[in-house]
Amino acid sequence: MEPVRLAIIGAGQIGTRHGELMRDETNCQLVSIADPSPTAEQRGRDFDVPCYTDFEEMLREQNLDGVVIATPNQLHVPVGLVCANHGVHFLMEKPVADSVADGKRLVEAVRRSGVQMIVGHHRRFDPAAKKARELLDSGDIGDLQAVSATWAVRKHDTYYQAEWRRIEGGGPVLLNLIHDIDMLRHLCGEIATVYADMSTAARGHEVEDTAAIIVRFKSGTLATITVSDATPSPWGWEMATGENPLIPASGENCYQFMGTKASFGFPHIQLWRHADKDNGSWHHSIEVEHGQSVERQAMAEQLKHFCDLIRGEQPPCVSGEDGLATLAATEAVKRSAKTGVPVMPEFTL
Repeated sequence: MEPVRLAIIGAGQIGTRHGELMRDETNCQLVSIADPSPTAEQRGRDFDVPCYTDFEEMLREQNLDGVVIATPNQLHVPVGLVCANHGVHFLMEKPVADSVADGKRLVEAVRRSGVQMIVGHHRRFDPAAKKARELLDSGDIGDLQAVSATWAVRKHDTYYQAEWRRIEGGGPVLLNLIHDIDMLRHLCGEIATVYADMSTAARGHEVEDTAAIIVRFKSGTLATITVSDATPSPWGWEMATGENPLIPASGENCYQFMGTKASFGFPHIQLWRHADKDNGSWHHSIEVEHGQSVERQAMAEQLKHFCDLIRGEQPPCVSGEDGLATLAATEAVKRSAKTGVPVMPEFTL
C-alpha cells in the first residue's frame, strides 16, 4: 500500500512535531511544508522537503492526499476553507476555529466539499482515555458524581513575546483548557452549563492567566476545573503523561473521577475503593489498585487514524462538529467570566 502524501501548513512548534511523527510513520510521507516565516526554510531543509511561502501554491503544485493545519488560530478557518475547496483532506489543530460562528462556516464547507476533516484533540487517543471510558461504562465506580481537573504550569516570560499570546484568544483557556474540556466531554458527556471566573493578576496582560470553572453535565455530574499558566505545579496533562518531550514528566494525576462506589485518578488510573465495595463508608479503610504503565503515543496514534481516515477505512474520531461542541463549551467559559452567571454552550448546525 502506497503511503499517503501529506503536507504541513504552519511550521511552528506543533507543526514541527507533526513533521517528526510523519517522518517516523510508514503509512504516510511528508512531501512539503508551507509557512511564510523566514525560519520555515530551515525547517524544510531539516525534513528534506520543499518549503512554500504560499500554501495555495503548494496545494496547486503538490499532489497531496492530506494536510495538517497548524497555523495560528485566526488562520484556521481561512486555510481550512481553501483546503476544502481544493478537495484536500485535513487535520485541523485545535481549536477548530477562533469562534463558533466561523467554525460553523468551515464545517458546512467541509460537508459540501466531501473532504474528510479531523480536529486535533489528540488526547482521546491516549490509552488512559480508553481505560477511563471502560471504567465509567462498566459501572465499577457506580454513578459518576464529580470530577476535579487541574492544568497549572508556569510558561516562561519569552512565551509572551509574541503579541497574539498577550491578547484575547491567546491565553490558557483557548490554548490549553480546551483540551481538558474536550476530554471531559469525551468521558462525561455533553455539558449543560458553565460557570467561570478569570484573573489577569499574575502578568497583567489583556488575556487571562488563571481561571476557575464549575461545569454541570447533562447527566447531572459536576466538575471543577482550575487552569493557570503562571503557577509552577506537577498537575497537568503534559506533566502527568510526559507526552511532550519538551516538558519534564511529574507522573502526578491531574484529574480525579469520583463515583458512588469508587473513585480513580487520571491519567494513571489509580482506583480507590473500600474493601466492602457495596457497603463501605468513611469509617472503613480505603484501598488503592494501581493501573499498569502504558506507552503513550497519542499524537502518533492520531496520525495513523488520519491516514486511515484519508483511505476511507475509519470515520473521524473527532469530527468538525465534535470540535465545534468543544469550542462552544470553551467559549461559554469566557462568556460566563464576563457576565458573572452560568452560561449554556451555544452550538447548533
